[in-house]
Amino acid sequence: MSQRRQQAALVAYRAVSDVAGKGAFFVVTLVAARRLSQDAFGLFSLGTTVGWIAAVATDFGIQLHLARAVAQRPLDAPRLLRAWLRVRLWTSALAVATVAAGLAIASPSPAFSSAILVFTVVYVLNGLIEFLHYFYRGMSRSDLESTITLGQRAAMLALAIAALWWMPNVTLLGVAMAIPAIAALWFSTRLARQLAVRLSSASNATNASFETGIADTVKPLDSLGSVIPIGAGIVLSALYFRVDVFLVQAWQGTTAVALYNAVFRVVDALRLFPAAVLAVTLPVLCRATSRHVLVKLSTILTGAALAVSGVLWLSAGFLVPALYGSRYAAAVPAFRILLLAFPLMSLNYALTHQLIGWHGHRSYAVLCAVALAFNVGLNTRLIPSFGIVGAAWATVATECLLTLGCLIALARISSLEVLTAAASPSTLSNQSRPSMLSSVLS
Repeated sequence: MSQRRQQAALVAYRAVSDVAGKGAFFVVTLVAARRLSQDAFGLFSLGTTVGWIAAVATDFGIQLHLARAVAQRPLDAPRLLRAWLRVRLWTSALAVATVAAGLAIASPSPAFSSAILVFTVVYVLNGLIEFLHYFYRGMSRSDLESTITLGQRAAMLALAIAALWWMPNVTLLGVAMAIPAIAALWFSTRLARQLAVRLSSASNATNASFETGIADTVKPLDSLGSVIPIGAGIVLSALYFRVDVFLVQAWQGTTAVALYNAVFRVVDALRLFPAAVLAVTLPVLCRATSRHVLVKLSTILTGAALAVSGVLWLSAGFLVPALYGSRYAAAVPAFRILLLAFPLMSLNYALTHQLIGWHGHRSYAVLCAVALAFNVGLNTRLIPSFGIVGAAWATVATECLLTLGCLIALARISSLEVLTAAASPSTLSNQSRPSMLSSVLS
């Protein structure tokens, strides 16, 4: 019973930190929508989207691979962290340089360039912090992630609101958001290194014979066969998830981007609950030897999402203008359609994590490539005729396609393959460790 309470407390703490973290960014979005002009808010939307995609591209599946590797090989945690952190620092620098070069070639206005570049830096820094969060998840220490998230987002909220009230400027807002990210990255890097060494030393004392067989160094190149499919899938997933912003910009303009991004941010904030649950249950899914945990988890997430979507769909006509002002009432129809996609998004969270946890990363990459092609093709037909409503319907259809693809891919994984993936020698060395949420979900 005490273990069940402990795991439930971890989920609750993770949910609270996610609510606070996403809530802080959502409040910044609301204040920005009211303080900035619609064109400036559209630039904020484009900047945050470019930055988010850049952060996903710099990770390229590394953080999920790291979490899985640490969960299955805790004795190797220091070497895994050291090797992959070095790679992530290089990819982050490359992403910022690439965006800067692209802006120099495109030669947009100075205000546009500075905003895009600053938000790219902000999101790349947050991507590095998220990388360290996945390291904590692999060690079943999501409580550390939650604490760091609370501190960083509280500081970001205070500085961003102060900047918006002092001078409603998009670039200044980005600088205010970057300062807490720098501080959080410095603190989390030190903490992760100390924790990895401490865990490895404690494990060595009781598992010396197992440690003998582990190499002294971890070579990222040796893991490319696993990382590349995960990374390709995650980048393609990020593109199909937010490419509609760029397509709306191309056909409908910056004001339409502002309307669409405003309501999409509400749906994105709703994803905090499935994200919190998956953050804590990731080690369970990686070590699962049957589909029982996935079924229970999917039922909980999808049922909760259906209930929330129903309530918000009924109140959308009041909610959107109340949050953003009467200027954004035109986005209510698109918001109601996006709410139809939320239960599917929650379900797909569980399905895709289980697929990767069972080493189905190649299938995941193929599914995301198909989803991206499908999404772009559908958006090119719908956005010119129906605007942001068409983009919303394309999102719903793409989530349906991804759900179907994941179910087919998971059904093709035999029971023997599940047992082999979850009960490999490196995993068996870990079986004495408490499984996160195993008592809650069983």
